[in-house]
Amino acid sequence: MVKKSIFIFFGFCALYALTAQRGLGWGDSGQFQSWILEGCDFNNAKGFSNLHPPYIVTARAVAKTPFGVTLVSSFFGALCAAGVAACCRSATAGVLFGLSHMVWWLSCVAEVQTMNLAFTVAETWAFLKWLDGRGNRWFVVASALAGAHLEVHNFALLAIPVYITAAAVRRLPIRTALLSALAFAAGASYWIYALFTRGAVDVLVGAYGAKVAGILPSNWKTSAFNLALAAMSFTVPAILALRHGVKRSPFIAALFAVNAIFFSRYFVPDQATFLMPTLFFAYLAIRWDAVNAKETGFLAGLQLLLPAIAFCALRELPQDPERARRHPYRNDAAYFALPWKHNDDSADRCAAALGGVWDGYNAERSAR
Repeated sequence: MVKKSIFIFFGFCALYALTAQRGLGWGDSGQFQSWILEGCDFNNAKGFSNLHPPYIVTARAVAKTPFGVTLVSSFFGALCAAGVAACCRSATAGVLFGLSHMVWWLSCVAEVQTMNLAFTVAETWAFLKWLDGRGNRWFVVASALAGAHLEVHNFALLAIPVYITAAAVRRLPIRTALLSALAFAAGASYWIYALFTRGAVDVLVGAYGAKVAGILPSNWKTSAFNLALAAMSFTVPAILALRHGVKRSPFIAALFAVNAIFFSRYFVPDQATFLMPTLFFAYLAIRWDAVNAKETGFLAGLQLLLPAIAFCALRELPQDPERARRHPYRNDAAYFALPWKHNDDSADRCAAALGGVWDGYNAERSAR
């Protein structure tokens, strides 16, 4: 499985790099590029929950251009596909996951979500080792990775209740539990420091407290659009679950449930981009040993066909003049439906029209 995972990693590195956005990105992608290439003092910036320091530091260390920042997302996206293959013990799972619409989409723009998922996959891999009886040291490893994950994204908090419950049910020795707590605290040391120096609101939710605590969407049209985008990624695991059933693992089911509940009611404009942890746990629950080569080929083709169908449907819808005003030069049908972004230079053209300065949200501010 190790060799197959390595091949999957390099294969998706190539695919994502070839199809990644070459220049500037819109929204958070453009903002990340600006922070990474032009500087961001996250010790003094407000909204720690939106800064993701390890992502910024990592990208700043290796990237010198907007395209270079995007390739960091491609790297972690490929790492996720390989990690899914390792966790599911199935090369098919890794390939189909890597071809999923939103996984591919987010691996082609400058985004923290692929790094966020990479840590989710890594800590889950260690957690599965512990569940399989490979020794309590694996629970300590999972705890350390969960702490480091928390530095990247607050999504790490969702798994903690499940880990604590599993430790209680499996009667983790007190000594191991204490060592795990220390490992978690060491991994999350900067996050914990920020919690005390900045305050819980700034670190946990920032300006998105109402969204985190929300129950119903404020804009049903936007939420419906996001869930339609998400459906393209969940089509394959849904088909496989109906055909072959799912594994009866209460802890994997719990990890899927807490992530699904959070994602399905986190009503932000880019809600669909938060689906990947839920998608990962859906893949982890599938009985991959029952999936044959013919079925794999069909589902891989379906992964390529769904974005094309979505694009054809979206381009027939009437254009929203407000969105067009806030995102000039951008073809929204292609932007949202097609995961590949190598042929999208709309943000570059918009930045040039605005004088060359770009942080992802210039056009929106100008439109106001």
